[in-house]
Amino acid sequence: MEDLLIKLKNDLDKANSLLDLEKIRVSYLGKKSFIAQQMKLLSSLENDKKAELGKTLNIAKKNMLLLIEDKTAQIDAVQSYEPIDISRPGKALYESTKVGHMHPNNIVLKETYRVFTELGFAIVDSPEIETDWYNFEALNMPEVHPAREMQDTFYIKGTDQKLLPRTHTSGMQVRFMENNKPPFKIIVPGKVFRNENEDATHAWVFNQIEGLVVGEGVSVTDMKGTLLQIVKKQLGPETEIRFRASYFPYTEPSVEVDAKFNGKWLELGGAGMIHPNVLVNGGIDPEKYSGFAFGWGAERLAVIKYGINDLRQLWRPKFEYLEQF
Repeated sequence: MEDLLIKLKNDLDKANSLLDLEKIRVSYLGKKSFIAQQMKLLSSLENDKKAELGKTLNIAKKNMLLLIEDKTAQIDAVQSYEPIDISRPGKALYESTKVGHMHPNNIVLKETYRVFTELGFAIVDSPEIETDWYNFEALNMPEVHPAREMQDTFYIKGTDQKLLPRTHTSGMQVRFMENNKPPFKIIVPGKVFRNENEDATHAWVFNQIEGLVVGEGVSVTDMKGTLLQIVKKQLGPETEIRFRASYFPYTEPSVEVDAKFNGKWLELGGAGMIHPNVLVNGGIDPEKYSGFAFGWGAERLAVIKYGINDLRQLWRPKFEYLEQF
């Protein structure tokens, strides 16, 4: 019976109309079908064999009917589908002129892509679920490195390898270097995940924009000039910006980039010259090439750009709040 069900499934896959289905139904369940012929034999069998065969035939018949009914529903759905005329003019979702607003994050990200592509950067995607190697070790943070404590991390249990929702899009640095030869300029936008408490300036999930520039003779001056131009293009030419010395295991030297907001300095993110160990892990000769990397949150840019006092407002579904943007 199992072979018969498999054959029926194959025949149903080839059916394209209700007429095809009717022919299949008659073939498998009609008066001259194998099932019908076996049913006629029941009266000549002993009671125990009759009961066993009868049960088997009834189960097979029920399964066949279910398969045919499912296929019938599929064909009915296809035949009742009314194609959409994409040449017809559209209509507003609402009678009101207020048909929707872009979210502040999307506005910032769209502007970010424009600014970077104008400067010759390519936009690169990266996996949200990352390995410990690319997220930490390849970035000069071995398992016992104290810098790991700077990023409170979620881990995925029950896997053979150490997997985690990425804590930064910096994990794409070595992935990209392994498969591309310098020179290159890229940004890697995407959501990142941190196991930390939310407050006015922190969230457990946010959008990060990672940047990576590698080539011959790339210097700290190139890094500073690029970041100044990018921030001023996004926040306005009058924006006050400062660089503070900092520490990241994957860059040396390292800096924090701050912008002034409401009379206070707000951290945008970090940057620095790529550590030679990271270049080596990406298969790039640090004696010949140098580069810089940077990363900051889109929400931080939105807070400064639009004067938002609490970035948690960005995730609360209050239309009257978001409509102002």
